[in-house]
Amino acid sequence: MNEIKILPFGSGSTGNSVYIEIGPYHLLVDMGIGFRKIRDTLFLYDRDISSIEAIFITHGHYDHIKSAKAIANHVSCDVYCDSSALYPIRDISARRVVIEPYEMFEPLEGLYVTMFSLPHDYVRTNGYIFEYEDKKVGYVTDCGKMNDTILSYLYGSDVVILESNHDVEMLKNGPYPKQLQDRILSKFGHLSNKEAAETIEKLYDKGTRNFLLAHLSLQNNTPEIAIKTAQEKMKGKDVNIFACPDIGQTMYRF
Repeated sequence: MNEIKILPFGSGSTGNSVYIEIGPYHLLVDMGIGFRKIRDTLFLYDRDISSIEAIFITHGHYDHIKSAKAIANHVSCDVYCDSSALYPIRDISARRVVIEPYEMFEPLEGLYVTMFSLPHDYVRTNGYIFEYEDKKVGYVTDCGKMNDTILSYLYGSDVVILESNHDVEMLKNGPYPKQLQDRILSKFGHLSNKEAAETIEKLYDKGTRNFLLAHLSLQNNTPEIAIKTAQEKMKGKDVNIFACPDIGQTMYRF
């Protein structure tokens, strides 16, 4: 039986990049973490950065692509994104491949990928579904509001990497100016812990049992609060909920 392995290098406003093994393939989502950290963390798990076979970009915000040039110099794979992210990664050495939302494609033999749109304050922001044989991974961060279309793509995933950005009260009583608070709370901002918990409940009802909370705010959240919020919503149910803060070196296995 195939095992899914997920290694977050960083997930939050300072930088985002997540390594996923599904079937025989080694994937990277976003390049917002430094090359050395990715290389050295992979080495701890007997992996080599040169073994990455495909890279997927969610959108062109700096915290998701700031290390693209350095990382691309050490891989030989293609980088997949929609057209709105082409310019921010215009200087990379890797081949950039434009993909269209909602159209399943096969970048590697037997690996099926679907990109779908998310509401966020970039030109276009995307989530992903990765499928290989009987395994399915969903990836949604930088999403201001969950909707039925996004949920429909995530249904049936073995594991979902899901944004749980902030605790609303911490945000409202924290150091951020009102304008930034309003941006985060808007439908084009980020999902709160409460919204993530509500999403987990809906996905659980469709068969998902494993969740990795991502893009946690350093100022307005903690892994403990994010997990507790979700666990309280799912009390008494057989579900695995983990959280990846900005700095973490845990390989999750599902």
